[in-house]
Amino acid sequence: MKKPLFAVLAITAFLPAASLAQHSSKAAESKYSDSTAGKSSSKAVTITGQISADGKTVVSETDDIWAVSNPGVMQGLEGQKVLVKCQINTAKNEIHVFWVKAVLQNAKYAVNRSDSAFRR
Repeated sequence: MKKPLFAVLAITAFLPAASLAQHSSKAAESKYSDSTAGKSSSKAVTITGQISADGKTVVSETDDIWAVSNPGVMQGLEGQKVLVKCQINTAKNEIHVFWVKAVLQNAKYAVNRSDSAFRR
């Protein structure tokens, strides 16, 4: 009698935790809404895109072009695909960058015919 009751209580205790784990806060952060139009968002968002040749703009994967308010952060990463954590100002179509991380574009693999994967 106690085991089935304990099982039911355990399941009901873990259901809310499981539903909260399914919520992706990163996806919610990376999407900005139209309600923030005309003002700066207070949350930091993450954008994946490519830095322009002069390092003053970022073209996101959704083809949005963002001017960078502090282009000194982008030095040395011109023309590369990056992950940018920033604050968005939709009124000026501008971002303030907190940090930048270069993303590897294409990894090249070397094949060695004498590896065990190719032996018969």
